[in-house]
Amino acid sequence: MKKLAKLLVFIVIPAILINAWVVSRQEREASTFGGGRVVTVAGPDLNVREYGSGPSKGAIVLLHGFAGSLEWWGDVAPKLAEKTGRKVIAIDLVGHGGSESPRDSDAYGARGQALAVTRVLAKLKASDVVLVGHSMGGHIATYVAEREPDLVAKVAVIDTFGAPGLRDLGPLKAATCAPIIGPAIDRFRVFDAITRSSLQPAFAPDFQVPTLAFRSLKQLQYRAVCESTAGDELNAKRPVAAQLAQLGKPVKVLWGSEDALTPTAANVAAYRKAGLKPVIVKGAGHSGLVEKPDAVVRILTDFVK
Repeated sequence: MKKLAKLLVFIVIPAILINAWVVSRQEREASTFGGGRVVTVAGPDLNVREYGSGPSKGAIVLLHGFAGSLEWWGDVAPKLAEKTGRKVIAIDLVGHGGSESPRDSDAYGARGQALAVTRVLAKLKASDVVLVGHSMGGHIATYVAEREPDLVAKVAVIDTFGAPGLRDLGPLKAATCAPIIGPAIDRFRVFDAITRSSLQPAFAPDFQVPTLAFRSLKQLQYRAVCESTAGDELNAKRPVAAQLAQLGKPVKVLWGSEDALTPTAANVAAYRKAGLKPVIVKGAGHSGLVEKPDAVVRILTDFVK
């Protein structure tokens, strides 16, 4: 017991403290990932991938969810560009994929993420865009559409929880973001066998977690794990379902029939109460863009046209 106590005092505890200090100071420059390119702006630089040869006016802009990346749109983006004839722009959010991860915590919240997206779209000369957001990406799309009404023509959200409390993250995120010990727990994210159980709720129970989910999770920076609070921020002010319903723009809501992460029945009810009618993607869990890409492409194509 004495040897164990000494091990804890002289090795384990100092290692945990040093790791927490190192992680608190981490930042990362943007780099190419998932076939994208880095777009440099006045703020966090973002990794972006463009599809199709259509003009930037009327482009379809795809925003992934928490712990995702533009790779999650890989089976949707090219087909959407082909079927609509429009340019499609997939963006890695701050701290995700290949995009920059600054030390400033404000960059990861709703305002910071929305500002980064808006700056990139301005750099790409995009206008009258159709914003499509999955999960947290839908919250950011909502924020952009509210504050930049002249930039956005339409909004579509996929499994974006529409009111406070309508998601089930489980205990893992709380543990990972706990002071001191959290950064140490997060080190285990490099092991697929350990993270598989935390990723499975993002898909239907019978859908195998794809390799792109593991790749994206490893690209996620620790600060983004704990500071990506867009959904909670927006819903705390006013339910996102109501915000979307009152945009004064065409809005489409898609929901997986088997979503356990943001439970289908409760969220669909919240959106219906706000006056919107979600389209149910049968057989999909929380991530229809990966699980049922053809169905998502069909719904989005009809919406865009």
